[in-house]
Amino acid sequence: MNGFLTIQGQPTLLLGLQTQNSTTGDPELLAREIAAVRLLGGNLLEAPVYWCDIEPQQDTFQFDSVKNLIDRCREAGLHLILLWFATSKNGHPNYAPEYVKAAPQTYHLAQARNGAHVASLSPHCEATLTRDQNAFCRLMAFLAAYDQPAQTVVMVQVENEMGLANTDRDYSPQAQAQYEAGVPDCLLNITLEDMGVTPEGNSWKSRFGRHAHEAFSACYHARYVQQIASAGKAIYPLPMIYNVMLGEQGIEEAGVNYNSGAAVGRVLDIYKAIAPAIDLICPDMYVPDRERYLRVCERYTRADNPLFIPESPSLGIANALNMMEAFARFGCIGMCYFGANYMLDNRGALLPDAQELAYSMRAVANVAPLLVRLRGTGNVHALVQQAFMEKQYLRLPRYHVEATFISACAERHGLGSRINPRDPENDDIFTSPGRALLLQTGEDEFYLSGAGVKVDFIKRPDPLEEDSYPHLTSRQSGTLNFLSVEEGHFDGDQWVVDRQRNGDESNFALFVHRGQTVRIRLNPHR
Repeated sequence: MNGFLTIQGQPTLLLGLQTQNSTTGDPELLAREIAAVRLLGGNLLEAPVYWCDIEPQQDTFQFDSVKNLIDRCREAGLHLILLWFATSKNGHPNYAPEYVKAAPQTYHLAQARNGAHVASLSPHCEATLTRDQNAFCRLMAFLAAYDQPAQTVVMVQVENEMGLANTDRDYSPQAQAQYEAGVPDCLLNITLEDMGVTPEGNSWKSRFGRHAHEAFSACYHARYVQQIASAGKAIYPLPMIYNVMLGEQGIEEAGVNYNSGAAVGRVLDIYKAIAPAIDLICPDMYVPDRERYLRVCERYTRADNPLFIPESPSLGIANALNMMEAFARFGCIGMCYFGANYMLDNRGALLPDAQELAYSMRAVANVAPLLVRLRGTGNVHALVQQAFMEKQYLRLPRYHVEATFISACAERHGLGSRINPRDPENDDIFTSPGRALLLQTGEDEFYLSGAGVKVDFIKRPDPLEEDSYPHLTSRQSGTLNFLSVEEGHFDGDQWVVDRQRNGDESNFALFVHRGQTVRIRLNPHR
């Protein structure tokens, strides 16, 4: 998978919300969370399937809750990603059936160096793998029989944030024997950043130095998930994804800052070598600061791993800003926000703290067909207001583009009641940081989609023009000389004009206020 997911023959940008962990069996909560997706203009719901629910007793299976989940999403016209909560939920076996939890002598817990058990099932235990794999295969068989023609379910996430907390690896007897057996041949050409050794031999320590225990743990977690995913795909070949507790935090040490064995950036090459049945390895992006956000995006954006973000915050401003750069700079193919129910009040309306994410999500959804078409072309740009920033500048081949952020601009002429008199949120004040996507679809055609941003275009002088100063200082060379400015939306791939902008609404910079989208056609004859 090297680009957007193809659904019913069409490449599709996935944008939506993830349910709370315990929503799937609650009709009222599920209805609210589906309503939240539609309210924000999304096309996707992510929801868990619980191993303990579909196999309450050993070899006794039931799929009523999965069927209901599929039916509700199908009725709402939403795509669905199922999250397989089985051996691991954040590294813990919360969703394993009682027969697994009650038999630790058969389904082993991992052990720390001191011999004490940690709260994770061991990835080295073949009995656990066999039962997990069997249940997953039964799920995939159900999906193939019930959903294959409609394809409501478009991907399946295998496990959830696997790894071991409070230890750098499993020290159980089975794990120790595998550690002493050395590094598999398929990993002998892999090196890890900052491992501190020149690799030689085939022991874990001589190959991976200070990260030997993490590399070992990553190898066997990858082996575990590979066997589950490959067996499931043999029954119904849906794309499989794998979500990750980030390693880019704290002092970045396994078992200290994150679960050891997780597919963190440091060990991605190990996962790619061991688990080819996993199509996408996906970071859970609970990252507010921009520098770290961009670092994570860069690590997970690879030729063999396009960026898909299955979890990110649904409240607050940070993600509402950072997400623009994920789509513009890294060609993100989809994004989900955790806790759809958290975004709504008791009446089903958006909470104030969710409004910022809603503006950004609508802005991205509005230009989804363009993001699909323009991915990798360099024609998608993020305009994002950072601290103390009033303006942002882009130099394009034919134009200077100056973005002004409305929250930093005292002059709001043209941004007031003329925006949309029917909009109850309509006013002159936008105090949040501005953000938008600027997409270039032709030499003189652009789409601007976002919130709290206005842009000016100045045509760049011809390199052979002798006297460019009058040109650069003339309003006729700038935004005023447009062919048309249209506010609208896409219906499929078709641009639909909701209204034409002119006069005050276009002569004082071209703006997007709260998740709006405008198509800008500049006049090349000036």
